[in-house]
Amino acid sequence: MVILLLALLVLISIAGNVIRVRRASTLGAQPQVHSPATTPEGYDPLRIGVGDIVSCTGVDHVVSGTINFDQEGFRWHEHLLAGPNGRRRLTVEYEEGELEMTLWTPCEGTCLEPGEEVALDNRVYRQVESGAVQFTAEGTTGTPPSGSMDYADYATADRSGRLAFERWTKNASWEVSTVHAVTRGELRVIHTRSVE
Repeated sequence: MVILLLALLVLISIAGNVIRVRRASTLGAQPQVHSPATTPEGYDPLRIGVGDIVSCTGVDHVVSGTINFDQEGFRWHEHLLAGPNGRRRLTVEYEEGELEMTLWTPCEGTCLEPGEEVALDNRVYRQVESGAVQFTAEGTTGTPPSGSMDYADYATADRSGRLAFERWTKNASWEVSTVHAVTRGELRVIHTRSVE
């Protein structure tokens, strides 16, 4: 009798797991985010927001604004970092379930326009993607509160260099930035807002 009950409990447990897995795949699996307390970095990349302090390469920056992008259901965030050496941006996104973070550094006074290829600092970049994406902004961003942003992304032949062009309105000039990936461990983040 005890063996029969144990076998029944095991079957119920397996059935519950199968239902949970099928439901997750039907709804679209969400990336698993660990609690900041259980990660060595001690912060949650998805919680970065206005007022937080982000330290990169030993320099503290305050998140002055956040731009939230939505491209046909694919969402990511771009945080504007104000620091003693000027402004930078940090992009946080999940690409196929993997966390990707990139730091953007503005290239002032380049007067570059998107084309099939562009040259900067004796390097040639070829366009890899372009289009438009919807956005909403919060905090101080220098952009409209919402709208559509045009973009064009470039990379060198060996993919060691990346450039990004952004234009926040059709009449605006293109903003050009160098882009490089960072790992979660390369940043230190102090969250200043409580979890809602």
